[in-house]
Amino acid sequence: MTFATDLIVRNARGSTIAFVEIKNLQELSRDLAIGIRHDLIEYGWIPAQTPYFLLLSQDVGFLWKEPKTDDLDMPPTYEFAMTSVVDRYLDKDPGRRLYGEELEWLVLEWLLSLAGEVQPEAEEPERTFARSGFNDSIKGAAVLFGDAA
Repeated sequence: MTFATDLIVRNARGSTIAFVEIKNLQELSRDLAIGIRHDLIEYGWIPAQTPYFLLLSQDVGFLWKEPKTDDLDMPPTYEFAMTSVVDRYLDKDPGRRLYGEELEWLVLEWLLSLAGEVQPEAEEPERTFARSGFNDSIKGAAVLFGDAA
């Protein structure tokens, strides 16, 4: 079966570290995020046993760490604001709503940056990523578009 999310993070050995789904909904709630993850697993888009799963909008992000394979409705392990990331990587018009592809490219650039260099953990979501172990896991990793992986 082929799995396809927006982005896939793989370590140097080629093992998948994380699947990343980007849904730029203005009202992306915790309950909606749980439902989206549930559907992605149930319909075979992502395997449940992946070490990390990220669901991101430009406003909020949800991170599942080592989710249980038998609990499709498991709540996210972490929830964090995404505004600082968007503000850091958006060159103009801060606060405007991004199109899907714009946010995908912004997130790709951010994750590639996390994979390639030490990021300060003074603000979110890097502080949450440090607590979760994701910062260490992504070092040296490849970040790929889901359909290219």
